[in-house]
Amino acid sequence: MRPSPNPRPTRRRHVALAAALSLVSLGLTGCYNGQDATTNVQATQPSGNGNVLKAGQIVVDNATAVQDEAGNATVLMRITNQGNEADTLIAAVLADLPATITPDSIDIAPGQSISFAWESTNYVSVDGLNAPMSSYVQFGLQFLNAGITSTNIMIVPPAGMYEGITPN
Repeated sequence: MRPSPNPRPTRRRHVALAAALSLVSLGLTGCYNGQDATTNVQATQPSGNGNVLKAGQIVVDNATAVQDEAGNATVLMRITNQGNEADTLIAAVLADLPATITPDSIDIAPGQSISFAWESTNYVSVDGLNAPMSSYVQFGLQFLNAGITSTNIMIVPPAGMYEGITPN
């Protein structure tokens, strides 16, 4: 009798099969679609309410525009100075309209964090904005030392967690 051939695959075939499965899985999961991959494109899109801005050592968290029924809006946000030198918020715009800063300019000491519109006396507001709810508008801030920063922020109504936030 002749011995039967060994039906088990060789080690080389195992390695080749594993490599082929790895390459196929990348294509199937969409993780390797280059610069136009959904995961890359999402990083450049507004994420919803609460966008973050940065200018130098100034960080602006959770920027969202709360607009009342009359079309007047105020920006809910927190500004933090992560630097070693004081800075001052000197100008703001919302949807290409100059915003009113209350008080006129806001000094931010090193390490200080200042809230706007929520349990605060600080406001960035625009009268007559009249933007559609859930839309995005351009929002920009100018600081004396850190310079200018901008992004798109969402317009939300003063309801739910935004109830009671009104322009000043």
